Amino acid sequence: MKKILILFLVFLGSIQILRPVQTLPVKLNSVKQGDETSLPVEKAGQDNFILGCDSYKKGDYQEALNKFKLLEKEYPNANTFYNIGNTYFRLGKIGMALVYYEKARKISPSDEDVNFNIKFLANMINDTDYEQTLISKINISLVKLVFSISLFVFTIIISIKLIIPQKRMFWLFTISFIFFGLCSALFLIKYRQQKQIEAVVINNAEIRSGPDNSFKVNFTLPEGKKVMVLETSDDWIEVGVKSMGIKGWLESKYIEIIFNGNII
Repeated sequence: MKKILILFLVFLGSIQILRPVQTLPVKLNSVKQGDETSLPVEKAGQDNFILGCDSYKKGDYQEALNKFKLLEKEYPNANTFYNIGNTYFRLGKIGMALVYYEKARKISPSDEDVNFNIKFLANMINDTDYEQTLISKINISLVKLVFSISLFVFTIIISIKLIIPQKRMFWLFTISFIFFGLCSALFLIKYRQQKQIEAVVINNAEIRSGPDNSFKVNFTLPEGKKVMVLETSDDWIEVGVKSMGIKGWLESKYIEIIFNGNII
């Protein structure tokens, strides 16, 4: 019990000062360049960011959340989502914190701070569905770039062969074909991952056998549980729990969608 308490206190401290920039308690909001980060370009964005960080430092987390949420509309990037996740955690809303950490990870899957926070909270609620696979750790932008290069190279080789049919290119053609095939398979897997709709339970919820309160309760899911969205019916959503191999219906007010399959 003491070890758990110590770890929790350590996390409370680390979630405030992880990778501080310019002594601010949360990541700066904008595109990172090495170890440096700049403020948003628009003055309104700069003001909201500075006011949000100032409120966060003072412990006024609700006001910090208000400012960061305004930033989300104009700067929906990984750092903005990370800051909102930190603020929700400070407000005691673990479910919403995980939603925004997951949003940040969808954009920046290798971010150490985001992954640390997700892992810590997932361990708190004993949820293994937050664990990353090897492919999920790869940034989708990198996958698209490599796929485009492989397609370009393969197309060039085929074009040369068609123009100069007597030219021997067996090994070059074979290698480029295999490379293109592997890149295509990786892109397809990543594409399907990104299009899968995932959500987080934001309040303890009863899961029923059908989309109505008249159906019996099969089981309950705790706040923070990660689920897959399978089907919708009015204000009800059918969800599946991958690690448990179960599914059921709950009211939409009990979950928050991470991304609606719009990253690619």
